Amino acid sequence: MYYIFNEKGEIVSTSTAAPDLIDLATRTEVAVESAIDYDLNEICLKDGGITLKPINIETVKQRKILMLKRQRDNAEVAPVAYNGNTYDYDSKARERIAAAIVALDLQGEDANIAWTTADNQDAIVTAADLRAIVAAVAVRSNLLHIAYRKAKAQVESAGTAEEADAVTLEL
Repeated sequence: MYYIFNEKGEIVSTSTAAPDLIDLATRTEVAVESAIDYDLNEICLKDGGITLKPINIETVKQRKILMLKRQRDNAEVAPVAYNGNTYDYDSKARERIAAAIVALDLQGEDANIAWTTADNQDAIVTAADLRAIVAAVAVRSNLLHIAYRKAKAQVESAGTAEEADAVTLEL
């Protein structure tokens, strides 16, 4: 990969093919070849070589908070344990659960259905069971959001990038 920099050392372009060096010179640009796939927002040209820009603590904090948010969001849709089984809870599973609750309610209080668990076992469930699964997810979600807010506050109060990076989502 070729990284193209302007006279200020700022990245302006990339190329997989060798650029025309004469053309670059007319624009006071320079190309540097590298086998490393850099994030273009994080590099600059210094002393003829590619250098990572210094990252300020606010950027570190923002990235850490986004990472914690992703961890929380992923945990919210992870399979959930209920009554000795584990049930999927991604968007498709949530749609199926909602539809099954309606169908079972229409069939009466004693109605049940065979449900495939997250580990591909069959479990017989009622509308009440499916509601309990949704309730278990709500409890888990609340705990995740509490843990996220605590971790976010720790990141925001960190005095160094190392302190911010050390924060984890404690469940």
